[in-house]
Amino acid sequence: MKIDPQVKRPDNIDFQLKGIVIYEGNKEFLPRVLIDEPVTKPKIDLKYSYDVLYGKQDVPEVLALYNPLTIAGFPTGENTVTVIGRLDILRGGEVIRSYGSTCILEKTRNLFSEGTFTEMRKKGLIAVRDNIENQICSDKNNLEKLLATE
Repeated sequence: MKIDPQVKRPDNIDFQLKGIVIYEGNKEFLPRVLIDEPVTKPKIDLKYSYDVLYGKQDVPEVLALYNPLTIAGFPTGENTVTVIGRLDILRGGEVIRSYGSTCILEKTRNLFSEGTFTEMRKKGLIAVRDNIENQICSDKNNLEKLLATE
């Protein structure tokens, strides 16, 4: 698994970003520092979205079928999942700050391998969520100044 940008996890996550949360999806994958509170001053919208891309590379079936190493665990292909997450902070419909993260997961498959795209996707979505949380907490001082001005 590779995640970008690389952000150090803060010692404690004690910051909450309040506004109107615009997000459609499983709440488990929404950054936990976002609080849906429609009545905030200044009024801000927190728009979170993600995209998941899947890739699959296979060894040609003829090679896998007749290769005796396949039984010994020789790779038969590779699965990749790329998760891209983005948080836009909007005031009056205008983006005032953005945070983004990308996570790439790769898994080499063999005859005995376990794991599915679903498991890889969930792991990537949680990694992106945590990375964006870390970015927000690291940027806490700048965000407080930005949100203090109307």
